[in-house]
Amino acid sequence: MEQNASYYWDKCTQLLREQLTESAFNMWFAGIVPLRFENSILLLQLQSQFVAEYIEENYSRLLGHVLFRVCGPGTRLEYRIPIDSTSGMGITTVSQGVEKEKLLLPRPPQTTAYAAQHNHEPQLPPLDSRLNSQQTFDSFVQGEVNRMVRTVALAAARDPGKTAFNPLFIYGGSGVGKTHLLNAIGNQTKALYPHKRVLYLTANDFKMQYMSAANPKNNDVANFLSFYQTIDVLLMDDIQFLTGLQRTQEVFFHIFNHLHQSGKQIVLASDKSPLDIKDVDDRLITRFKWGFSGELRRPDFSLRHDILKNKIDRDGVELSEEIIDYIAKNVRDNVRDLEGVLASLLAYSTLTDEQISVELAERVVSQVVDVAVMSLTMDNIMDAVCEEWAVTPEQVLSKTRTKELSTARHAVMYLIQKVLDKPLQEIGAYMHRSHATVLHGIEHVNDLMRIDPVFKRQIVRLKSRLEK
Repeated sequence: MEQNASYYWDKCTQLLREQLTESAFNMWFAGIVPLRFENSILLLQLQSQFVAEYIEENYSRLLGHVLFRVCGPGTRLEYRIPIDSTSGMGITTVSQGVEKEKLLLPRPPQTTAYAAQHNHEPQLPPLDSRLNSQQTFDSFVQGEVNRMVRTVALAAARDPGKTAFNPLFIYGGSGVGKTHLLNAIGNQTKALYPHKRVLYLTANDFKMQYMSAANPKNNDVANFLSFYQTIDVLLMDDIQFLTGLQRTQEVFFHIFNHLHQSGKQIVLASDKSPLDIKDVDDRLITRFKWGFSGELRRPDFSLRHDILKNKIDRDGVELSEEIIDYIAKNVRDNVRDLEGVLASLLAYSTLTDEQISVELAERVVSQVVDVAVMSLTMDNIMDAVCEEWAVTPEQVLSKTRTKELSTARHAVMYLIQKVLDKPLQEIGAYMHRSHATVLHGIEHVNDLMRIDPVFKRQIVRLKSRLEK
């Protein structure tokens, strides 16, 4: 078989050399290894998925003519991309580009006798999607800091693989809702398309599965690859855990390519943006950026308040606004801490038969976060404004004059003057600006509040929080 494959491929390369420059031939065809010619199928081993993609896009018509002349009508072409050099396993794909030119006959689908008789594909075994049924779009509380990412995620769930959001890459710190959104996408997709195969897992789960499949005792890489090629919506959490795992990355690279080229939806989550992930193959990072990358930022006070209200309403619990505000003001880092404090507060009240009060909330919150008792300072106002506009104090104090930074800078000046009643000279010294610049900034905030109701609500809300 191999001798026949080499014979036919040698004939093909002679014709290719006549049509291509020497550099082009050496770049794309010299490294191809003929593996098998059987049942009118020529199987070629290519160096990588990138080479296969390039040949398909740029040389499919030429290659089709050459194969037709050398091997005759009815010949089909397949590529094999090596995955694991130890086991010799790889992915085999049909040359789609050649088929589109109708120069080679399409390969008939492989079906069982029953499926062939009834003219549909064989049924795949049931799949445990590993989804958390409680984490849906309805239970994901929307705010300004997560509105865009939630909207994109919902669009991907409603039309998986058919939008520009493929892959969808969601990143942000711990406890901001990444896992919740991944599960929401999966649950929404399953509700709309029950037949689709949806899978949620972490990158560490994927690594352990591959290590088990690649173990010489199991030698099951082929089935491992075949399984992932059946997935319609792949939801992978904690993608940063692929760092430093060369073989696992190589396998995931080829699975990613197969799913993406097949129009399947890929959603990834990480604690870092694609640009900040280290020790991951550049080819993967490039693909992570193909679709939409969105950051889930730390929830602001308004969102923290709404999350608590939503949780309380769903659990049928009654808490005063004063208690809700106290928790939202002091538990600032992530949603998990908010829910943990609320659960602890309810448990403590139930076990001790003590009525829930601000004093009880203070005791419970102090066990989770450091609550500093201090008088309000200019730094506190700076921090509140920076959180609202998702900027840093260093940026606010810098000379950069983007619209966002200028607005935040003027808001700090305004609030310091209104809440702390500091003189312009003192505010200017704190902001590294002249008192005239401070006065201009305060006047700008007053003007903007008159014409922009959204901005006015932000300032009023911040002022109210700071004065409590």
